[in-house]
Amino acid sequence: MGSMFKESKKRSLLIGLVWILCLSVIIGRLFWLQTFDHNELLADAEKKWIYDDKLRPKRGTIYDRTREQPLAWEVDAYIFLADPKQVKNPHKTASVLAPILKISESSLYKLLTSSKKSVELKADGHYKYPEPVYDKVMALRKQGQLEGIYAFPTTMRQYNGNEAAHVLGYVNYDDVAVGGVEQYYDRLLRGKEGYIKYLKARNGMMITDKPSKDTPPEPGKDLVLTIDSRIQQQVELELDEAVRNYQAKGGTAIVADPKTGEILAMASRPTFDPNRYAETINDDNRRNRAIESQFEPGSTFKIVTLAAAIEEGVFHPDALYQSGSIRVGDQVIRDWNETGWGRITYRQGIEESSNVAFVRLGQMLGNKLVDYIARFGFGNITDSFGKRTGIDLPAEARGVYYGRNLYPAELATTAFGQGISVTPIQQVAAVSAIANGGILMKPHVLKEEWDSGLSKKVKEYKPEGHRIIKPETAKQVRDLLRDVVAHGTGVEAEIPGYQVAGKTGTAQIPDPEGKGYLKGKYMVSFIGFAPYDHPNLVVYVAIDQPTTPTGSGSGGTVAAPVARNIMKAALQIRHVQPDQSFAESIK
Repeated sequence: MGSMFKESKKRSLLIGLVWILCLSVIIGRLFWLQTFDHNELLADAEKKWIYDDKLRPKRGTIYDRTREQPLAWEVDAYIFLADPKQVKNPHKTASVLAPILKISESSLYKLLTSSKKSVELKADGHYKYPEPVYDKVMALRKQGQLEGIYAFPTTMRQYNGNEAAHVLGYVNYDDVAVGGVEQYYDRLLRGKEGYIKYLKARNGMMITDKPSKDTPPEPGKDLVLTIDSRIQQQVELELDEAVRNYQAKGGTAIVADPKTGEILAMASRPTFDPNRYAETINDDNRRNRAIESQFEPGSTFKIVTLAAAIEEGVFHPDALYQSGSIRVGDQVIRDWNETGWGRITYRQGIEESSNVAFVRLGQMLGNKLVDYIARFGFGNITDSFGKRTGIDLPAEARGVYYGRNLYPAELATTAFGQGISVTPIQQVAAVSAIANGGILMKPHVLKEEWDSGLSKKVKEYKPEGHRIIKPETAKQVRDLLRDVVAHGTGVEAEIPGYQVAGKTGTAQIPDPEGKGYLKGKYMVSFIGFAPYDHPNLVVYVAIDQPTTPTGSGSGGTVAAPVARNIMKAALQIRHVQPDQSFAESIK
């Protein structure tokens, strides 16, 4: 009995010693943690509980030149998220949300059954939604139909429908700027992200009253463009009507200030709505034809040949030549009417847009014509590609040339705008130099850069240009181009009260299979300026493959009237007063 008691006492003592040892170890460990390992553990805990969040900056607003008409701006919007674990019936939820969010049921179902803790409901080009959509979703959520669906406030880009769509570009649902000013000046418009750091509870709520560190976002810059919204709207209307009436494949129009290189309006057809880019944009309408299209300019290019001939002293307006046709090597080049007008003066040849007249001028110039083409900003046509104007828009094309020295027949056809491809903006820049007294200006669309809210002007664009021909040469070209509108192929561009100068163009379209030209298919154009003696603006219009009751039409019958309507409205908007004596004389 005594031995059993002794054994029990030993066992109790052993257990007590073990407990004392364990307690000592725990106390020692706690002491170690609270003294030596305190900083390391605290840092580890903060990693788990401190929450970093990016603060998205407000994207800058884009205005027209008046600073009163916004072209692209931010509006309140919402994004929707889902907690897949809380979504009880993903099939039904997807079915209800699909028509509201314009996301397919299959895409929504895939998101709603994700293994992630939360997923953003973005797919099929849709992500951010205006307040009416938010109201619909929240109303259904209150009814218990959309459990696990949450909304968070943000902002989204807004545009005036398709107005200046190709100039502006758009911001997609990943907040990536695509095309136009949005892409070219994204660095300025985007601003700088801010950051917020705070302690959070397990449910994500902030623990402390104030963030431990807060770096506010820096809003993007506001940009004022050279675009005049009133002129832009007129261009859009006229271009729409022309493409529709002539059942054309497309078209483009540009209005520019020749003195500064400012683009007052620019439009292309077909077009898209940047507010609904996912639904409206496609491979056919995404290109800005004004700067990306490359095609044979036709007779509008004759202006360069004419200016070169005058500058070099080989143009004599009253000298006579035989129109109709001319042989160059083994090739016969004919006037556009096949038979010509008999023996006429070069002045008459300019008015009638005689190919033969310009071939002869090209022959008088020889390789100097190549130099003048480069001088007018097109680049060296003995290279494979031309020279960009440097306009501040993405994806500008360069023009396509020969890539070698020209044969006599090639130099001859180049003199009247055939055999090479240039862009509309290259032609606008070149003709603006004629209107501007011989100074080639760099075209541009940015006028001013401002701090957010137009609070302070940061920078103003300074026009860039250099002289390429003498002022008297430019004046003589303007006088001759005035005759083209007054008496020649450009009469449909005439405006009572304003003396318009310009040149028509009807260019054949090369066969994409490389077999000559497409039969009966033309790119028709007109480029001109007014008033001719002190030009206020330059207007370019090109219509791709129009159809008329009598055939394909020409630059004089199709493009010139469109340019006339645009020019008349633009001159009035810019408060250019008409010459009443001239208006009376042409009635």
